[in-house]
Amino acid sequence: MFFFTLAHSIFTVVYSDLKTIRTLITYGIFPTVFAAAIFTGIIGMGMGYSGGLILAVITFVTAVIILIFERINPHYKTWNVPKNDVKTDALHAAISMILIPQILEGLLSAALLVAALKLSAIVGFSLWPHEWPLAVQLIMALIISQFGEYWVHRWMHEKPLLWRLHATHHSPKRLYWLNAARFHPLDTILSYTIALVPLLALGVGEKVLVLQAVWIAVHGMFQHCNIHLKLGLLNYVFSMAELHRWHHSLKIEEANTNYGNNIIFWDIVFGTMHYPKDQEASEDIGLSEIENFPEDYLGQVASPFQWKKLNS
Repeated sequence: MFFFTLAHSIFTVVYSDLKTIRTLITYGIFPTVFAAAIFTGIIGMGMGYSGGLILAVITFVTAVIILIFERINPHYKTWNVPKNDVKTDALHAAISMILIPQILEGLLSAALLVAALKLSAIVGFSLWPHEWPLAVQLIMALIISQFGEYWVHRWMHEKPLLWRLHATHHSPKRLYWLNAARFHPLDTILSYTIALVPLLALGVGEKVLVLQAVWIAVHGMFQHCNIHLKLGLLNYVFSMAELHRWHHSLKIEEANTNYGNNIIFWDIVFGTMHYPKDQEASEDIGLSEIENFPEDYLGQVASPFQWKKLNS
C-alpha cells in the first residue's frame, strides 16, 4: 500500500510538472522566440554583422527550436510523421525562400534606388521617416508591404488561373515547420515583388528590411509548425498557427480566410479573419479538388501547366 501511494504521488508530481511545461510551451514559446529573434537582429546589426548572416543564424536556431518542440508538444501527433515531403519542402526552401528572394532583392534594389532618390528630390524630403523609432518603422513597413501581399494572396484563392500557382502551397497533408517554404517559384516571385517594391520605392532603410526579413522567417516557420500554440489577443496581431491552420482547411469557406502572411491587420480591415475561439482547425488538410497532386519538386513546379491533366 505504501509503495502504491508513493508511486501515485510521484506520478502526480511528474504529470503536474509535464502539464505545466506544456502549458508554458503552448502560450510562451512563440512570443519568447520571436522577441529574442528581433532583439538578436537589432543587437547583431549594432555590432556590425551583415543582415544576411543575422538572418541565416536566426532562421537556423529557430528551426532547431521548433523541430524540438514539435516533438515535445505537438498539435497533432500524426503531423510529425513524414509523408514523402521533407525532400520536396527542402528544395522549395532552397529555391523559393533563399535563392529567389536574394536575386529579386538585388535586382529590385538596384532598379528602385534611383526611383526612390528621384521621388525624394521631387517632393523635397525623404519619403521614409528614418528618424522615427525602429519599432515604429518596422510596423509601418509590414502594414505597407502586406497590403499588396494580402490582395495577391486573396486573388490567388479567388482567381482560378492564379490558384494554379498557389495550390502547391496548399498541397501538404500535414503542417510542420519546413512546409512554410512550399511555394511555387512564380508564386514567390509575384508575392515577394509586390511586397518589396513599395518599401524600396519609399527608401526604407536596411535595418528595417533586415528586421522585417527576420519577422517573416520566424513567423512563417511558427505559422506552419506542429506545436500546440495559443496566442490569445496576439492572434489579432500575428497571422499565427491558430489562424493559419484554418487557411489550410479542405473546406473552401474556411480556407478562403486569414490571408495575411505575417500580420492579420488587413484581414481584420477587409473582414476575412476567421477565428472561432471554441474550435480547433481540422487535422485533415490539403487539396480537396485534386487527390493525386505531385509530391516531387519538379512535378509541383510543372503542375500549373498540367492543370487539366491533374484534374482529369
